[in-house]
Amino acid sequence: MGRIQQIACTAVLAASSLMASAQCKGLVAEQVENEGAVPGKTWRIYADMTNVGDQVFVVFGDSTHKINITSTKPFYQSAAGGPTSKDANRKVAKEDAKLRFDSWITIGAEDNYENNLSTLNLELSDFEDKGAAINSGKEGAWFCLPTEKQAYCGESKRILLMQLTSAGAINGSLCLMGKNKDGESYTKYDLKFECGRK
Repeated sequence: MGRIQQIACTAVLAASSLMASAQCKGLVAEQVENEGAVPGKTWRIYADMTNVGDQVFVVFGDSTHKINITSTKPFYQSAAGGPTSKDANRKVAKEDAKLRFDSWITIGAEDNYENNLSTLNLELSDFEDKGAAINSGKEGAWFCLPTEKQAYCGESKRILLMQLTSAGAINGSLCLMGKNKDGESYTKYDLKFECGRK
């Protein structure tokens, strides 16, 4: 087990040794209509869960199973935002379409309201400054505590993981850790998605 997984298990996972047989079914990409307010198309990437109350609270990559989120064109970045949804002020985003369709990572929350997202060993400066890819390198993660409301899926049975705006073709691979509604822990490796121009 890599350092990220050890840290996540120790600091985030709240101690269940059981492995769930059903929880996250995969990733789903859904286009958000941005009405041309920003260049390219805007997509939201969700973890598709099995039950209401299932959780995701760690998105990670390690030396074997990397986070790798790329686009053939740069990701759009608003000067008013940042690399995570926590950087998007809810009040400003309502008025500023360029911020509303910014590119960011998250767990469950689309702005700064009740958002306790953290990152660990994840270099996001090129993503924010240049619209470059997100790569975990040897180890990296974004996460929230399992007690946070944002970690749980509601009636939609989806948990938001990122919003990406680009004129290019987007491909991604990442790993998830969480619990199902019964409190059983799971880890999913190398979940993939693609969206945008082919």
